[in-house]
Amino acid sequence: MVEKSKPVHNKIMRFSKPKFLLYDKEFYLYHFIIAELFDSKTWRWKLLDEVKLPQEESLYHVTKVSVNSSLHWFTWKRNIFAFYVKMESYCLFSFPPPVFEGIDSKDIGLVEYKGKLVIPIEKTISWKYGS
Repeated sequence: MVEKSKPVHNKIMRFSKPKFLLYDKEFYLYHFIIAELFDSKTWRWKLLDEVKLPQEESLYHVTKVSVNSSLHWFTWKRNIFAFYVKMESYCLFSFPPPVFEGIDSKDIGLVEYKGKLVIPIEKTISWKYGS
């Protein structure tokens, strides 16, 4: 993500799986992700607080978009994971069920449009002849 263009200032977000996990009660409740942020100004990686998602959630790596200094991904459960780069924090939010009712996962996406996060939906309409 580009913070400034003159001089160039980039931030890179990296997620990875932890090498070691404690098998306590939280292990069965959450999916843990290591979060690191690279800053081209300091030329260093910073280890951030561990991301804890509900156990059945995971980031869908194909859909990611940057909007207003925030990075957004769809999750496997059709929620949106948002990481706020400047505040180094995140949240997980969902949409009301009617938004995705009857829509296949391959027909939705995330895009930035005029500084806003947008979910374009492609829906195919079937026509019946002679009805």
